[in-house]
Formats: sequence, C-alpha cells, structure tokens
Amino acid sequence: MGEQRNGKAWLSRLARDERGNVLALTAAALIPILALAGSAVDTSRMYFVRVRLQQACDAGALAGRKFMVGTTYDTNANTQAERFFNNNFKAGIFGTTNVTKSFSKNAQNQVEGTAGAVVPMTIMSIFGISSVPINVVCEAKLEIPNLDVMFVLDTTGSMSEINPGDTVSRIAALRAAVTSFFTTVEAAKTASAQTRYGFVPYSNTVNVGLLLRREWMVDSWTYQSREPADITTSTSTSTQGQWITNNGPSTFTGSRVTSTSNGRPEACYAPASTRTQTSSNTGWQQQPDGSQTNTFTVINNGSDFSASLSNGVCTITETRYTNYRQVYTSTRTPNPNAGQQTTTTSNTWWWNYKPVTFNLTSLKGTLSNGLMAGGTLTPGPLLQGGNGSVWAATNNIQWGAGSAGACIEERETVRETNYSPIPTSAIDLDIDRIPDPANPATQWRPFIPRLVYPRRFTNYTSSDPSISTANWPADVTATVRWNGNYVVMSSFPNDYAACPSAARKLATMTQSQLTTYLNGLSVAGRTYHDIGFLWGLRLLSPTGLFASENATASNGSQIVRNIIFMTDGATETNFADYDAYGLAALDRRRTPANRLPSGNSETTGIVESRLTALCRAAQARDITVWVIAFGTTLTPLLQGCARDNAHAFQANNAAELNSAFASIAANIAKLRVSK
Repeated sequence: MGEQRNGKAWLSRLARDERGNVLALTAAALIPILALAGSAVDTSRMYFVRVRLQQACDAGALAGRKFMVGTTYDTNANTQAERFFNNNFKAGIFGTTNVTKSFSKNAQNQVEGTAGAVVPMTIMSIFGISSVPINVVCEAKLEIPNLDVMFVLDTTGSMSEINPGDTVSRIAALRAAVTSFFTTVEAAKTASAQTRYGFVPYSNTVNVGLLLRREWMVDSWTYQSREPADITTSTSTSTQGQWITNNGPSTFTGSRVTSTSNGRPEACYAPASTRTQTSSNTGWQQQPDGSQTNTFTVINNGSDFSASLSNGVCTITETRYTNYRQVYTSTRTPNPNAGQQTTTTSNTWWWNYKPVTFNLTSLKGTLSNGLMAGGTLTPGPLLQGGNGSVWAATNNIQWGAGSAGACIEERETVRETNYSPIPTSAIDLDIDRIPDPANPATQWRPFIPRLVYPRRFTNYTSSDPSISTANWPADVTATVRWNGNYVVMSSFPNDYAACPSAARKLATMTQSQLTTYLNGLSVAGRTYHDIGFLWGLRLLSPTGLFASENATASNGSQIVRNIIFMTDGATETNFADYDAYGLAALDRRRTPANRLPSGNSETTGIVESRLTALCRAAQARDITVWVIAFGTTLTPLLQGCARDNAHAFQANNAAELNSAFASIAANIAKLRVSK
C-alpha cells in the first residue's frame, strides 16, 4: 500500500512539474502513432496481396475454363489454371508464405477457384500480430452472345481415311469434335441468347437444292447428253461350220492369291497389271469315235489389280499368280448341218451424243411453300435396255431423290484466272444477288448425273481418264453418232459425279437433331473448296437470299457471325468430273472454250483463286473465319482464309481436331470473370 501511495504522489508531482515533460510526452505519444503508421503500412501490403491474389485466381479460372474440352475439366485444364495463377502470383511476392490455390469445375460447367496466402506483418508484429491470412474466391464463365455458326465441311472421299495414330476415321473424328463444340456452346449460352448452327458439306458441288425457291431455278437447261438418232436395218447370212466344239472342264495347279489394301478415295485407281501369260496346245488330234481333241495349257505369273470405291472407302484388290497353270481339253464333233445357211435381219439403234436442252419445269414441283421438291422429270429414252438393241424409257428422275440428289450447278460465271477483285460479270460469285426469274443467267440449275454422258468415253477405266486428252472431242458442240453406250455420269457417284449430303440452313438445334444430322454425313468426291465456302457465305449472309431469317436475332441484339471451314486436304479437281460447273472437259464454263483444260492443274488453280476471293469477301463483311486443316498441312492458301494466324489450326489427329474446335468455342464465347 505504501508503494502505491508513493507512486501516486510521484505522478502528482510530475503533473505539476513542467520541467522535461516534453520528451516524455513525445515518447508516450509515439506508441499510438507507431501503431497507426504500422497499421497503414501493413494494411497497404494486405491490400496489394489481396488484389494480386484475386487477379491470379481470376487468371487461373479463366485459363482453366478456356482449356476445358467441351465440358471436361481434365489434367491439362487444371495445369493451365495453376500455371496462369503462378505467373500472376510469384512465389514469395510481398513476403507471402503458405500460398494455396485450387480449381475445379462446378455443376454449371464453369471453373471456380479458391486461393490463399499468409501476409507477414512488420510494424504490427510489435503489437503481437505477426501475420494475417488472406483468402479469395473466383469463377470464370463462358457466355455466348447471339451467335450464328456456319460449318463448311469437307466431306470428300478422303474423310473415310484414318490418320496415323488414330483408331477412327476422319469423318468419325469430325462428328465427335463438332458434338463437343456444340456441347460447350450450348452450356455457355445465356437464356436470352440466340444460337444457331448451319452446315454446308461439300465435294464436287453442294446439296442445297431443297433450300431454294422454285423461281430461283431455271425452267430448262442444257446438259452434255444424248438423244435417239435413227434406226438402220441390216441383213446377214451365216453358214454353219464343219464342227461343233465343246470345252471340257479345267484343272488348276500353282498359286493364285487375292489380297486387298486401301487406296486414296479421291484417286481410286488400280495399278497397272504385271501379269504375264504363256499358252500352248497339242493341236487337234483324231479320236477313234471320229471326234477330235485339243488340249490347251495356260500359265500365269505376276499380278492383276482392280479398284472399287464404296461408301468412301477405296479398295485395291490384287490377284497374284505364281506358276498358275490351267489345263483344259476341247472336243469337236462333226456338224450334221454343216453348210446350211441362215439369213437374219436386225435393227441397229443409233444415238446422237451432243448437248441437249431439257425442259425442267416438271422437276421443280408444286409445293405450297414455294420451295423446290416434289417434282418429277421424264427425260425420254436415254438409257438403253438389255443388250443395247432398243431405246428404253429412262426411269423418272425426282428432285432430291436417288442418284439425282438435290445438288446444283452454279449460275453464270466467267472464264478468268484472276478474281481480285471479283469480276462483276461473275454472277455466281455475287453472294447476295437474288435470282431474276426472267434471267436464267442468274438462276441455278439441277445437278443430274443421269443426264450427262462424256461422249468418247465408253468407261472410266482403272486409271485416271483425265490424264489422256486424246479421246475428248475438240469441238464440244459437235454431234457424235454412235450405236453404243458411252458412259453415263450416274455410274460414278463416289468420285466423278459426287453429290454430298444436304446442307442445312441456320437454325437452333437440339443434341438429338445434331447427332442425327452428323451421322447422316456421307463421304465421296474430290475437293472443290470454292463451292463449299461460297454457299457457307450465302447461308450466313444477313443481306442475301435468306435476309429475312438472318438479318436480326429474335431478341433484337447484334449477331456474331462465324464460319468454321474444315478440310482434310489440298484442292483436288479433275476435268473429267461432273461438278458445280458442269462436265468440265466439255462444258468449259471456267476454262477457255476452244480447248480442253491444260491438265487438272488449271482447274485447281481456278478453284484456289476463287476461294481466296471469297475469303476476302467474308473478311470484308465482318464474318470471322476459322480454318482447320485436319490430317493435312495448313497451307498458305488455307491460313490466308482465316481472320488471322490465331484463327487457323492444323490438327494431325482426332485429339488435336477436338482441341481445335474446343479452342474456337472458347474464343467465340465471351469468357469473363463472374466472381
């Protein structure tokens, strides 16, 4: 108690004594000042750490969402999320310790994350606060604006091939990648957004006929075809010979082995035969019963080859012979009617092979909605029946059915090699021009392989017919009169006259609708990039054929328009093909009229020049073009078609194709931080 009273007395005296108090009071005042200053310094550090931690968490979540494949958050996506976090929040920054981060996918298929760090205190540690933990949360969302996506898809024969390292065909890989893209986009779109998808499969031409109005199609068109000419009668006399000959059964020794391999569907030709054959016989030898016999021996060595194309698969069949010996005996007996004569009279039916104009009005149909379909064309006796001795009526041709398909020949074009700028007279390249019913040059024409005969070719043999120009007529207007059958283009629907699967206008789709459509894609034909890209633009344009459907979204907001252009090969044409511009060797609508195209390189160069012009047209219309080279090289031609290098991809296998589509989906969407 005494010490307490003494302390109080001392403080009382100190209060009354003003000598030396300034220093003591200043020292006493420093304690709260230091606390305040320390709090400001440490609070500032905590603020900067929280901001940087939030930024790093956001960056990680965005990266994780961007690298998701569809709705799959895999190891790669998580690695990217952590890498972006680490790049934005360096180890030990601001003296932090115990840094944690965690990213995962939530039920809405978005990426969410948490991050934490311990911030050391400096001044505040004097007051017993040595560190403060900081924790943040983050989430990244893909949100889709009003979106139109037009898939321009190469469905040529090579899409049936399997890339090295894959176990599925290219077309199967494409189906899976487009499905994953669709899942990503649909999961990311908001309730009010309009998302539509369209498709243009292409090869020799495009299948858009059933999307067109009747007045957009010509009433008549000229095809390289044929019509009955005349009938000639001839009389012949035959005399029966001295002998009646019958061949006996054969015996075989040696080896004959058949094997198959796959060839390129877009060039499905058999190698030349290497088989050699030697034969011998004993000559006719008299037998006791009055008959005569002759024994024949045939020996084969080497190989024969044949090629067939079915459902996009090219099969090369080799038959290898090793000392393959055939022995048979022919027997002839005296003919009791030897010397008798028979006179016969026969008719020969002749054809005129030439350009023929057909009335197509009945093919256009009478549907109440004004669209093409429902019509039937009866072209007359084009197909010979039986052994070719009569003119037989051709089966009716229906628009969009059977071998006629619903593919089109393009409207009027020009013979040019330079399409920069696009010539005004190239009506076919005028993307938005509505056909004038009074001007057939502005209208489209049905693609009908059953009407087309490339005269001077009796068949397309196992080797490529276009490499030889000898059999093509110089005068394409001349009539060729013949009593035989030249080849008809409907005999070659898988290569020389391919009509791809039907195109689809922009529309919303369900998962089931998408699956049904993709499963229906067939593969056939060669690679005419320009016709596919042209119709991709037409079906996407807000100012052309389908402006009433494409100009505005149902919610009135802006539409973001994209073309995803996927091909698995370089341009591949053949002037023996029937394509969107007719039979190239004879119609010559894009090459000089007075000569054959100078090899396939000429038609290929024209297609590529036109594609370049169309890609420029897309860029001028603020359409974002994405290009994917699948199982092939990303050539300068293809790369130049994309908006920029970031919009062009080379995918060497199915996994890379899926990744390319996933990257496009993430970039099309508006990726943003939502927390």
